[in-house]
Amino acid sequence: MKERDYYFDNAKCALMLLVVFGHFLRPYIDGVLWVHSLYTWIFFFHMPAFIFISGYFAKKFYEHGYLQKITKKLLIPYVLFQLVYSIYYFFLYDKQSLELDLLTPHWSLWFLLSLFSWNVLLLWFGRLPKRIALPMALLLGLAGGMMEAEKWLSLSRTLTFFPFFLLGFFFQKSAIERLFAAPVRLVSLFVLVGMFFVIHFGFPDLPQDWLYGSKSYDTLGVSESAGIASRLAIYGASLLMMFGFLSLIPSRRFSFSVLGARTFYIYILHGFILKYLHETPFTDFIMDVHGYPLLLALSVAVMLVLGSRPVVRLVRPLLEWRWPRWRQTAS
Repeated sequence: MKERDYYFDNAKCALMLLVVFGHFLRPYIDGVLWVHSLYTWIFFFHMPAFIFISGYFAKKFYEHGYLQKITKKLLIPYVLFQLVYSIYYFFLYDKQSLELDLLTPHWSLWFLLSLFSWNVLLLWFGRLPKRIALPMALLLGLAGGMMEAEKWLSLSRTLTFFPFFLLGFFFQKSAIERLFAAPVRLVSLFVLVGMFFVIHFGFPDLPQDWLYGSKSYDTLGVSESAGIASRLAIYGASLLMMFGFLSLIPSRRFSFSVLGARTFYIYILHGFILKYLHETPFTDFIMDVHGYPLLLALSVAVMLVLGSRPVVRLVRPLLEWRWPRWRQTAS
């Protein structure tokens, strides 16, 4: 039996921590400059890296039944949790009526729709030579900013982030392993640290909406030509930071590596905790004590709980339509 590749588990675990931590930071970015800079720094590369890894593992798209498999894995949970989040928001925000819109994903559920669409796009792009496919994907990403789709069917994000997915699809493990060389890792460390200072001192007013991939150039307040130039610059910085991050990930197994295999659960479920806490005095407490390290500790705790074996076994029937085998180790 082939041994599991813990490198990607470790990478997904670290990225998931950045996702949760970034979401916890969101309410505080307008009050403190360095928090805004940290949030922006995280969003430059954490989703591109996640999407790149998703593309890397989509190499079996041509196998029989692959499309049916991802439909079951992505679209069914999307519909189910779109309903669950609608009901949750109805009670949490004391709304007058229950709002259910399957075409506009709630919050983080956009990723499920986009991931499904990226896999479908492989039916065409995956069969092209990469020297043709990648430039075409880049043109689609740039064209995404010309649309006023916003969050509808996650169309704008699908186009904007597709180049990262396709790049991951074409990447081989041998190419990733070249990032592990000591000189590359040293340069990567300087790049990541340096980019924080570039963001903090050079672009302190950079709107984070540029990094969400859901806004048109017009909504962002720039012309199409300026928007294309800006998105190209963001693509370049994101790629540089993404590969810098990936080069620093260790390959050996750790006690937390198992969480990397359960990021799907953590990603889908952490919104329930986060949205609830944002409606409590917890937000004011963090501002009063400047307890930003508490947010990081809370992010770790959320991952440990939502990625725990009991939670995975409990939620698995909803996410994977498989009943748990209680004597089997959850993967």
